Amino acid sequence: MFKISKESKITFFCLLTIPLIWIGVNHFGLIDGWKIKSVDLRLSSNIPGSRGQLSHNQTSSAVVIVDGNKTIPKIPKVVYVNFDSATLGMDDVGERPWDRAFFRDMSMALLELGKARVLAFDFAFTPKSVSKMVPKENSFRSDKAMGELVLAYPDNVVLGNVYSGVSTPFVNDSIADPFPPFFMSGYSNQTSQISGNFHYPESPTYPMHNYLDDNYIGRAGSFTVPPFRESDNIPRWVPIWFPAGGKAHAYNILGGKASNLPLEMPSEHGNEISSLQNKLKMLDNNLTKIVGHLTKVNTELTVATENRDLAKKKYSTFAEGQSELDSLDIAIANFSKTLADNPGLSAVISPQLETRENDKLRLLEKLSNSINGLSSEKPNIQGVKKEIESLELILSNLNNTLQSNAALSAVIQPQIDLKQGELSLLRQKLKSSVPNLEFAQEGKDIELIETGIRAELEARKGLLSEANAKVEDMNNQLEIIKKKLDELDELKSEVMMRIERLTGLATTELVESNESLRLVYKRKDGDNGQGQLVDSLPNEVPLYRERDIYTLGVEALLSYYGLDSENISISEDGSKFSIFNKSGDVLIEAPLEENQWVEVNWFSRWKEDSVVGSLLLEAKKAYAVKDYKTYRRLMPEIFSKILAELEDIELPQEISDYPMILQGIGIGSEEIEITQRLLSAKTSNDELPDFEDLSKVQEAIAYYFIPQTLKSKYNPMCGMKDIIQYSRFHETVRSKIIEIERKIQLLEGPTALEKINAALIKDPQNKNYKEQQKKILDAIKQNKQNLDVQIDEMNRIKDFFSYFEDAIIMVGPEEKTFNDLAPTPFDKSATPKVAVHGNLVKTLSSGIYIKRLPLQVDHAATLGVGILMAFLAVYQGRGASWVQAAGIVLLLGYLFMGFVTFSNSHVVWPITAPACAGISTSFIGLAVMVVIEQKAKGRLKGMFGSYVSSELVDQMVESGEEPSLGGQETPITAFFSDVQAFSSFSELLSPTGLVDLMNEYLTAMTNILQEERGTLDKYIGDAIVAMYGAPIPMDDHAYQSVRTAILMQQEQIKLREKWSYEEKKWGSCHGLVTKMQTRIGCNTGTATVGNMGALDRFNYTMMGDMVNLAARCESGAKAYGAYIMITEETKIESEKTRDDIAFRYLDRIVVKGRKQPVAMYEPTGFMSELSQETQDCLDCFKKGIDKYLLQDWDGALGMFEKAKNLEPNKPGVTPGVADNPSIILIDRCKVMKENPPGSDWDGVYVMTSK
Repeated sequence: MFKISKESKITFFCLLTIPLIWIGVNHFGLIDGWKIKSVDLRLSSNIPGSRGQLSHNQTSSAVVIVDGNKTIPKIPKVVYVNFDSATLGMDDVGERPWDRAFFRDMSMALLELGKARVLAFDFAFTPKSVSKMVPKENSFRSDKAMGELVLAYPDNVVLGNVYSGVSTPFVNDSIADPFPPFFMSGYSNQTSQISGNFHYPESPTYPMHNYLDDNYIGRAGSFTVPPFRESDNIPRWVPIWFPAGGKAHAYNILGGKASNLPLEMPSEHGNEISSLQNKLKMLDNNLTKIVGHLTKVNTELTVATENRDLAKKKYSTFAEGQSELDSLDIAIANFSKTLADNPGLSAVISPQLETRENDKLRLLEKLSNSINGLSSEKPNIQGVKKEIESLELILSNLNNTLQSNAALSAVIQPQIDLKQGELSLLRQKLKSSVPNLEFAQEGKDIELIETGIRAELEARKGLLSEANAKVEDMNNQLEIIKKKLDELDELKSEVMMRIERLTGLATTELVESNESLRLVYKRKDGDNGQGQLVDSLPNEVPLYRERDIYTLGVEALLSYYGLDSENISISEDGSKFSIFNKSGDVLIEAPLEENQWVEVNWFSRWKEDSVVGSLLLEAKKAYAVKDYKTYRRLMPEIFSKILAELEDIELPQEISDYPMILQGIGIGSEEIEITQRLLSAKTSNDELPDFEDLSKVQEAIAYYFIPQTLKSKYNPMCGMKDIIQYSRFHETVRSKIIEIERKIQLLEGPTALEKINAALIKDPQNKNYKEQQKKILDAIKQNKQNLDVQIDEMNRIKDFFSYFEDAIIMVGPEEKTFNDLAPTPFDKSATPKVAVHGNLVKTLSSGIYIKRLPLQVDHAATLGVGILMAFLAVYQGRGASWVQAAGIVLLLGYLFMGFVTFSNSHVVWPITAPACAGISTSFIGLAVMVVIEQKAKGRLKGMFGSYVSSELVDQMVESGEEPSLGGQETPITAFFSDVQAFSSFSELLSPTGLVDLMNEYLTAMTNILQEERGTLDKYIGDAIVAMYGAPIPMDDHAYQSVRTAILMQQEQIKLREKWSYEEKKWGSCHGLVTKMQTRIGCNTGTATVGNMGALDRFNYTMMGDMVNLAARCESGAKAYGAYIMITEETKIESEKTRDDIAFRYLDRIVVKGRKQPVAMYEPTGFMSELSQETQDCLDCFKKGIDKYLLQDWDGALGMFEKAKNLEPNKPGVTPGVADNPSIILIDRCKVMKENPPGSDWDGVYVMTSK
């Protein structure tokens, strides 16, 4: 029948609130982190029922048809190729961000030699990933290498992109948002469509991705894995798609194209650029010539203009004089006619006529003088002639210089032209100097002078006309030259602009036009036209691209199946993600959380344990700390494990034969020599090869077998270095095979073997022919053997690459410096995040999804488990403890069922909230019931505490049963102590003083006893009875008892010192109190320990002969002047625990009441605390004992006398001490000497008193 009290019923209903609380906590997601952890435990723990590692591609044998008629498994093989520390150390890699030509070469090897189906890169090959310290041309060359890979395999290579939150250089925030679009964060497709502002990740650009033949070239998948429903750093959910669209992709491609034009176009248009540069050179030459001609014409124009101005000046002067002369002639004619007609007016007219004639003469003189120098002075004809001669000499020198140095034409010719002009002016000046003036001044015919002047005027007028014509002609020539110069300048500008454009140095811009984005040369201000496209493709792409972004794993699967985004469907409610083949059949169907998240089903650990790897790591650590002994010890095991991986190799028994194995497979002599030194015991530490040498040998051997990691059934993987090396091996071996086959063909051909065979047919006995035939046949045989070796090498290389056939290759960083690491449910230490995408591929392709039940099921299970555990917690019937234990078992069974269910079906049966509710309900219920029981036990103590000891009451309360008589045999150490001469204290101290003294003494001693884990049995007046090893068993009970005895004696000294200052307190008994000493005895053995006494009154104590012997040790110590005496059994057991206590042998005695002798010892203290005097005492005492047992009484007396003076306790010195072991043994020896015991004496002393 169930036994439930009223208090239990109330408790039961109160406990029901606990599962309800857990339901509420669970409902609001407060324990989601625990629930996630529970799934991790079901995946990867060692708990019974957990799933463990799973090979995803063994779950189905279904196939799909791709590329028309090729059949591949529906569930792809996933292989990881890691950028690890070994790869990072290769010279080909270069400095960060690493030469992408290295990635191209590695990828080409996988695609062409390994026939891999897909390469997916967990790397951000974006402009942002390139350091500004890297020269632009290096960056472009690196990107172009990856672009060549993508162009060669556009459908097989998937590059990575990432929503980094930072705008790319070519897509600003006004075009696209760089953050990931999450529906759970409020993203709306409709809003983006209206605003035209979509989200776009940091992506590869041109030349890695391209646009050719009206199609975008290159796949990209996002490796963005932000936190989602996780309480730690383990990525468990992955957003498998991101809504996208808009202009961003067009700007990214053409923006990348524009940035690389200066690096790309010169090579594209090299011929045209060269032709234009030649043309530009010719134009420059023509321009130089025309500029020289222009300079010459300008100089001639300057001279002609000066000549014209001079002629004009000369003409103007004469023209004015001629006009005045004409006026004077008219006046003179008029006056002469008037005088002729009217002689009578002579007095009036004659003076006027004479005045006019004089004026005319003066004017004629002035004009005549101006002909030669434009002054009244006579012209210096000789000076003019000298100037002409000087200029002619200068011109001659300049012409000679020009003829000798034609290159100086541009400098000298203008000077020659200038001097020629000056010479012309001087010659004109000399020519214009006429002799008429002198003639006129000598009174010659005035008419002749007038005629000369008028002739000069006409001449000057003619010269002015010629000068004007010359200037006009020069101006016309100048206009023609300038026009030609402008034409050449314009043509040169056109050529230079064309060169600037073809070399990519011209300014460009992106123009949106007619649903296209155009890359054009910079338009002129105000020009809003389409612009001129740059002379390099791509230069125009569709402005909008309506294609969503998919995660790296999904994009890899699309590539694997030969599909694209049009083969993807997302349900309207955003709960299902599907991939269809080209026939419309469903290949993948995944449940979505929050419209875009899929929970990754982690299938296995990142790497399986490697014995060789562990041994190498241990060796590396040993060498680093210079633990050469361990380093040497590991070498045979390391080499045996490495060599065991070689096929068709039987390891020799002797380690020294290992180098022969290496020689047999073709390892180099340097590596063999390193191996010999590593395995030789004779190698000194200074000559011992370091860990780098060991690694070098390991890498050399590794060439001859497939890496074990590549053979893993869970996560096959290798390093990028392995791919590169095997591709180089392939090329080397292929070349050797071709060369050997060529040699064999030549040897077997008509110029060698066929020719010899034909000769032997004609002359069969010709020895020379036979020898030549043998040499050729031997050479053919050797080459065929070499060919077989190389074919075997090629087969091994092909075997290596066969692991990648039709696989999805996930290429990602493994080296820790990349900081692209995270833990997994299987790996608590950080592992490469590329595993997230690999496991996503496995999850999607296998269809093995983690299936979570509705929250209502979780709540129901929580309530059910809580009710059951509440009932079991308050149950009080028969076997209540078993029932409550059964409840825990049921709860564990429920957890086990949850683990097994997940393991078999991947259904996440709720266990977190039910387990929390069950455990908390059970423990809280049990705690409440304990409180209820404690109240009952308190009542029990109140009833029985007056009748039995408190210890028994506690035992009764704890056991829940009535105490009963009886005990059990237990190995213990019994402990007895007693105050020396206690009766004196009782007689002399007052009752109050005695109580105070005993309380202080017993308190100090009992504290030590309890600190050393002793069990107090009882106080008998001043005596303490205790035991060690019961009721709690102790392995060191003997040592603890001896240690307690020594510590008590040390505490006794402190008490005596304290009491020595309390004379007032103790009065006349002060001297007695300060001399208090305690004797202690211990014995180890088996005693009966338990409840002893009457049926209604008993106590927990010890009984047995060993207890009595311990009491005899305490009392018998007085007979030897010792204050601690223990049996030999106690000494032996104590020394088994610790050997830090000094003992001395006292005697072998038979105590009163016993027949068997017992060896007795005195612990003298802790060895670390012994003075040199005490140690000398113990040595002398031991020698004395040895002589005593040999009945050498005199020798013994001598040694004991020496020991007496060294004893730590000396009568008269140590308070309360009357004798010591040396004194006692001296007296004993004297008695023995007088009464020898006889030759059959066995050294035993029989005590006659207790």
